[in-house]
Order: sequence, then C-alpha cells, then structure tokens
Amino acid sequence: MEALLNYTLKVSIALLALYLFYFLVLRGQNSFRFNRAYLLVAPIIALRLPLIQWPAILAPDAAVSEILQAVQLGEVVVTGYRPEAMAATDIASSLSPILVALYFVVMAIVLFKLVRQLWQIRQLKAQAILARQAEGIKVYHLSSPYPAFAFGKNIFLSKQQEQLHPQEREQVLAHELAHVKYGHTWDVLLYEVLSAILWFHPAVWLLKQELRDVHEYQADAAVVSRHQTQKYTSLLSREALLSMGLPVGSYFTKPQVLKRLRMLQLQGHKPGWVRPLLAAPLLLALAFLLARQQATAENQSITAAPTSEVLPAVTLPDAEANAPSGERPYTGERPYTGERPYTYVEQMPQFKGGDVEMMKFLGMNIRYPRQAQEAGVEGLVVLSFVVDRDGSLSNFQVLKSLGQGTDEEALRVVESMNGSWEPGRQNGKAVPVRYTLPIRFAIK
Repeated sequence: MEALLNYTLKVSIALLALYLFYFLVLRGQNSFRFNRAYLLVAPIIALRLPLIQWPAILAPDAAVSEILQAVQLGEVVVTGYRPEAMAATDIASSLSPILVALYFVVMAIVLFKLVRQLWQIRQLKAQAILARQAEGIKVYHLSSPYPAFAFGKNIFLSKQQEQLHPQEREQVLAHELAHVKYGHTWDVLLYEVLSAILWFHPAVWLLKQELRDVHEYQADAAVVSRHQTQKYTSLLSREALLSMGLPVGSYFTKPQVLKRLRMLQLQGHKPGWVRPLLAAPLLLALAFLLARQQATAENQSITAAPTSEVLPAVTLPDAEANAPSGERPYTGERPYTGERPYTYVEQMPQFKGGDVEMMKFLGMNIRYPRQAQEAGVEGLVVLSFVVDRDGSLSNFQVLKSLGQGTDEEALRVVESMNGSWEPGRQNGKAVPVRYTLPIRFAIK
C-alpha cells in the first residue's frame, strides 16, 4: 500500500506541474497542434515517469560513500515504529481496504457515466435522419433543437441550424467536419478513461477542459481558412450557448465562445516556437526529480516489528590505535588470512540465490533493537566484510557505528550469512573480495 501511495504522489506532482506549465506558458498560444499533443501526452507521461528505472548516477543521495575500497551493496533500510505510532499504523491498515474500495467505486461511476452518454448518442443516431454521406462521414438531422455536434465520423445537425442562413449553415458544417477530420472524438474518449483512472486529481479534469478548448480553436481555424473571419465571428456571437449534457461530443456552441473569439484574433499570426521548446526542460526536470526518488526507492526496505527477543551477544574488542575515528574493527570466528582482498573481479561473489534472496534473508532475520526504538535512535550502520576463497565470511568490521544495540544486531545478521556465499573468481581462481553493506535504521 505504501508503494502505491508513493507512486500516486509522484503522479500527482507530475500532473500538477504539467498543468501549471500549460496554463502559465502555452495556454494563450496559437500553436494548436503542439498544444493538443502536449495535452494528450501529459497524463500519460505523468503515469509513466515514476515507473522508469533510472541509473543510480542520477541519484547520488541514494548511495553511501565508501569508507574502504570495497564493493558497495545496496542500502538496507530497517523500519521500526515508536509505540505511539503503532496505533496509527493499525488505523491506516484498517483504512486501506476502504480507500481502495472507494477508488474503484468512484471509477466505476465515472465509467458508467461515459457508457450512458455513448448509449444516448446511439439512441439519437437511431432516431435521426441521414441527410448526406461523403468520404465515410455521415450527416444526420435531428428533430430536437440541439446544438450541432460531431462524434466519430458522424455529424448531427438540428432544427436550430435550419434557422440559419445557408452560408452560416455551411460554416457550422465546416466546423463539425474539422472535428471529424482531426479525430477529436478519440481525444475526448481517451481523457474520459483517464478521468476515470485519475478521478481524484483536479489537474486531469482541468487538462481535459483545456483540450476541449484546443479542439474548438483548431476547428475554428479550419473554418476561417475557407470563410470570412468577420462573418464567422458574427455567427459565433449570435449563437445561443446551448448545451445538451453529452460531453463526449464535439459541439459548435459552448460556453467558451468568448475564448474562441479571442483566439480567432490571433489568426494570421505565425505560431511561436520558443514557448513550446520550454516544455523540454520541464520534462527533464520532472524526470530528474523522479529519477532521484526512484533510485532512492531502490534501497531495500525491511519493516521490523518491535521485539523483546534476547539477541545473541557480539563482543567488540577495543579499537586498534591506528583505526580511523568512529570505526570499530571486529574479527569474526574465521580470522582474515591477511591476503589483500580484491574490490572487483571477473566473477563477483554472490549470495546463494542472488540479491533478491539476500534481501529476503535480511528481512526475515534482522530486528530493530527495542532499546534503540525506545531511545529513538535512527541512522546508518556501515559494515565491511570479506568473502573469502571458500565463500566464507571474515574480517567483519563496523565502519560506521550507531549504538544502542544496532551495531551488534547488524553484525549478528551479517555473520549468520556465513556459508551462504559463492566466492568470487579472477582468471578462473577463487579470490577474496571485500564488501561493504550499509544498513539504515529508521523509526516511523
């Protein structure tokens, strides 16, 4: 559930950023093709970016600086809970099914509304009279006084248009033909589905309305390219702003007429290209932001419940005089032979079953010491060890200490992995290799 909420948060941030960029930078431009493409891909980009696995080089905070020359394993995060947080965790766990159920209920309602609108259009088509047909486009006449609208390759005209001058009727028809030729219906249906999936985010609904406006601007531009702009603007000004409650259609008259009239004043002006280019830095910034978070999320997280279990004691001898400050060398049961270990070999040592099995092992065995939780101790313990020629582990060291039993617990678990490693090889021979393993203890 936590991973899903994290993903939803990232999608929400991306959606909000993409909408604000459009509203502040692109909205008033007459680059209709680019604006339409931007609005269509914006929610898809927002949904996709958090799923992309970026190299860790883009996220330096996700790595732990090495103290020794060694192979760096991924950071393990051990999560514990303060006593007062346990009750909140239980409440959150009980609310999770309710929230999931609420999400799907609202999504079903939005999809049902879409299906109902499609059924209403189907009923209108069955009752309408086919007036003409050309190039696969059908024009129907309705007996009801609805505004003209287009859906798919069908255009619906009503008695309202019969009262217009023939030249004005041609302008209305040209407007709806533009909707059909541009394929605006499929844009609308895409956003209806996206609205059902992301119904909880206001930016989706705002982006959908912006796309509707761009559709009208494109259709208006197609009309004035063949008819006089002054006569067409006069027609728009006189048309009654009537809505029939079927938002999946593309209408000739809608409340955004004033915006359409303002946009018609830009006809003849060459579309600018500087502002659309600014979308590239925005996408790079979002990608970098999500890449940093994604790389951090790659650190394995293990939740450790509070425990009163008596853990095996680990004795740490006094630090050697020449040991770096803050480090406490520790020698395991198998003392290190003294041969200088490698930091990179042709065939690296591997925990039996791979990294996934190693993380499972750590998750099943590591515990957050109760004394550390009660004292509120959080931070990083960095261990170092050598995978020897026979796959055994030796030369255990605490490179970064945290105290309150966390060092002993980290050493206990790492030592228990002894005998579960396959040795590294160089030129076909088994050789010792040094590893470091960062373990972060964090309290929620």
